[in-house]
Amino acid sequence: NTAKVWDTNGKQLAQLKGHTQRVINANFSPDGKTIVTASDDNTAKVWKWKEFGELLNTGCEWLNNYLIINPQELQKLEVCQTPSNLIAAAPFLVKVGEKEAQAGDVEEAIVTFKTALKWNPQLNFEPQKKAQEFENKGKAERLVSEGESLARENDIQNAVAKFQQALKLDPSLDIKPAAEGLVSKASEFVEEKKIKEAITAYQQAQKLDPQVEINADAWDTLCWQGSLQEFAALVMFACEKAVKLAPDDSNIRDSRGLARALTGNYQGAIADFEAFIAETENKESKAQRRGWVKVLREGKNPFTEEELVKLRG
Repeated sequence: NTAKVWDTNGKQLAQLKGHTQRVINANFSPDGKTIVTASDDNTAKVWKWKEFGELLNTGCEWLNNYLIINPQELQKLEVCQTPSNLIAAAPFLVKVGEKEAQAGDVEEAIVTFKTALKWNPQLNFEPQKKAQEFENKGKAERLVSEGESLARENDIQNAVAKFQQALKLDPSLDIKPAAEGLVSKASEFVEEKKIKEAITAYQQAQKLDPQVEINADAWDTLCWQGSLQEFAALVMFACEKAVKLAPDDSNIRDSRGLARALTGNYQGAIADFEAFIAETENKESKAQRRGWVKVLREGKNPFTEEELVKLRG
């Protein structure tokens, strides 16, 4: 019930199934595009047939889009390598070479780039130079990864050194995520009362990316917590940054008032606390600040060790 088609070398090309009984005859049409089979089931069937070359062309057409975006596969199928396919696939082959170079396979990448240029001579780049460029990009990415790992281990100085090495290798590197990671780490340090470490992390983040975002609340938290931990002089810059970013926020003025009082700027502290008193609706907090202002007007520091312990909670 099956007819089989073979080539002259004995290779089976197709099986024609559909009869229910023995096939007793088969013939090609004069143009070779049709096969007619006859069977003991009293039926004749007409089958469309394509020669091997046509079958290959059809297969290449079916695979066309796949082969273009997977140029490694196109390299293996010389029969499908038409001029238009090679030109279309060349940019994708360039991407393959870039990945090879980034992974450190420079010589392999150069070969790939040369093949891409052969496929499409209109591409404009120098294989060795491009391989070096993307090898550097790969090294830079690995340095950033190492730096992020060091930052998680609180080794900020060495982390930043890795980031800077990465930038030297690849000036186009987007260093913003690394800088933002340092900002997050600085915030963690503040929560852990590691004030000096937090200051270092913030400063290194800004050094790495001067445009990195550190909002008023972050500076304010460093200002307040740093002052409570008796690092008021060290965090005064953070207090000023917070006020500059949010000059009408009385809570931020309140934090700077604490730092000012602890560093001997009593008049500045009074001004900040009075701004807080004017805005707050919390009677207890209002009374507390009024008490501080009274002591400050007497030329004294209200923030004794006992008072600081209370504020620390």
